[in-house]
Amino acid sequence: MSMEGQDKFPLRLNIVIHVVGSRGDVQPFVALGKELQKHGHRVRLATHLAFREYINETGLEFFSIGGDPAELMAFMVNNPGLMPDMRTIRSGAIPKRRREMKAIFSGCWRSCFETGDGTGMHHIKEDPWSDAPDCNTQPFVADVIIANPPSFAHLSCAEKLGIPVNMMFT
Repeated sequence: MSMEGQDKFPLRLNIVIHVVGSRGDVQPFVALGKELQKHGHRVRLATHLAFREYINETGLEFFSIGGDPAELMAFMVNNPGLMPDMRTIRSGAIPKRRREMKAIFSGCWRSCFETGDGTGMHHIKEDPWSDAPDCNTQPFVADVIIANPPSFAHLSCAEKLGIPVNMMFT
């Protein structure tokens, strides 16, 4: 069967994209997500709350995984090697970073199956009389995960759910 002349893939997938990082890390995944959406797939971009407005403007579904991208980048700049220096250890930054990463791991896991946008806030549709599906009330269970390596939780999530994962650098 030829795919020529067909706009949509014959199978509609629920795809979650995990991205940890800056807006520059998120943008290429937005382009990928929009292309997948054009082919009929439901695409949820799971990233930091700081990017919610940007993601929502693109027409993709947003899910908050937590974490502050500015703090993550600052930590990486101050600790470029594999092991943090003594100044960082004495400052108490390591336990804070661990708590933040635990929240991100949990957010990535929840993004694979939780209804809503991960903020726990109730959203009111702009037009409550519309029959259009609302991603905040529609069930979501990921069929596949696409992730950048710093999201870390992607492999564990995929293994637990028994679904494929594709890691991508941008």
